[in-house]
Amino acid sequence: MAVINKSQLSFSDDRSEALRAIDSVSNGQGWCNVVPGVTEDVKDLTMNGFGLWVSSGVCVASLVTEQPRHGADQPSSLGLLHTRHRLGRERIATLLGSAPFSVRQDHTQRGLLLDVPPHTSADLVLEVMCTLTSQLCDYDLTGSWRLDLFMRA
Repeated sequence: MAVINKSQLSFSDDRSEALRAIDSVSNGQGWCNVVPGVTEDVKDLTMNGFGLWVSSGVCVASLVTEQPRHGADQPSSLGLLHTRHRLGRERIATLLGSAPFSVRQDHTQRGLLLDVPPHTSADLVLEVMCTLTSQLCDYDLTGSWRLDLFMRA
């Protein structure tokens, strides 16, 4: 069984530490979650054993990177657990702006799943994660985010 090291950081306007964290999981070294800060004491959305999210909580964006296969870099996955059910193509396109991410899944119970092309900048990935979580959050925001970093040892 692989050992996973977890760390956590908070950020708002200065995103340099969060960008370094995203860069550190590139090429399949781990994954990270971004959660917006909210004014209420609310838990993060989570998935249950059946692959369905718990019906209330703060939305969570997760970036999972892949190790290269046969010498070829692989896309990463960016998932979003939220309570808005299916978002639809137009809403997703608006939320993504010019980010070249493709939709793998827009599911009522399992959330949004995007493919992130290899070599996408950490700045763009973090911007999309922050936009998605802040725009789809059901609670009043504080203007900060939490990043949970999971590194494979």
